[in-house]
Amino acid sequence: MHGFSFLTPFDALFALAAILPLAAFLGTERRAGRIRQLLSLPSPRRRTVIPVAIALTVLTSLVAVAAAQPVVVRQHLVSERADAQAFFLFDTSLSMRASGGAGEPSRLVRAKQLALRLRAKLGDVPVGIVSMTDRSLPNMMPSTDIALFRRTLLQSVAVNHPPPSQVYNGRATSFQALVPLVESHFFSQGVQRRLLVVFTDGESSKVSPFLSASLHRRVTPVYVHVWQPGERIYARDGRPDPNYVADRGSVAALDQLAELTGGRHSFTETQVGPVARAARNAVGYAGTRTRIDAYARVALAPWFVLAGAVPLAFLLWRRNA
Repeated sequence: MHGFSFLTPFDALFALAAILPLAAFLGTERRAGRIRQLLSLPSPRRRTVIPVAIALTVLTSLVAVAAAQPVVVRQHLVSERADAQAFFLFDTSLSMRASGGAGEPSRLVRAKQLALRLRAKLGDVPVGIVSMTDRSLPNMMPSTDIALFRRTLLQSVAVNHPPPSQVYNGRATSFQALVPLVESHFFSQGVQRRLLVVFTDGESSKVSPFLSASLHRRVTPVYVHVWQPGERIYARDGRPDPNYVADRGSVAALDQLAELTGGRHSFTETQVGPVARAARNAVGYAGTRTRIDAYARVALAPWFVLAGAVPLAFLLWRRNA
């Protein structure tokens, strides 16, 4: 299905500006008529005047329509859960750049690949994307549009986006940044089942025990440990960063976080099946609602501006004729 709308409809009032050139043109013709009477010259035929007035009106109208920014909006029917939403949260601290070797996929790249596989298994659930260091940044609000999810994930989620709010001598990742997810209305009101899937290497600052009071029973967290022993951060020349070494204690730290916030344990990045089952168990199964989703706007303003070249060319020709 297709729809038609204007992004800035009030700008169409520019069409009223046609009064000015028309008034100027009529005033000029009236003056010229008086001069022709004094000199006893014949008056021009009406058919030579009317096309100019029409061209002025059409040119101004086309510019006004272009200013209103007309768009064609493609629409389709979407079936989605109304009772459940999920957010996929990605740790984007510098340590997520670590990999098993120069040129091999980084932790963040592997997290994205896993997220795409998991997203395909939750097709009926609106899913959003969040990036996190010591603060959370929503990249995409929950939607069932998988194409939009993929595009946002690949283009907007990157290491140090967002950068930490301050300079750290140690680790920049803080799981306290999870709190705004439940306290700042990231999830829509009325949603009963709230899933939070966290993709992280677990190398964070010490977890506050108050995190349990903020998250427990308000969201169902699923922690995915994207980490392998011996990974290093490699520079562009292939040399490892001497200041970074993979933390073996991150496994136990992430399990402790999972237990603290209502989960049993974290999952490794190779446990795709168990992660998918845990996510599905969190949101369950229920009926879907159908709504119209609008996307893929096609701008028409350039075509109206281009069409304005026709009356403009006529006016220029008429002036020089």
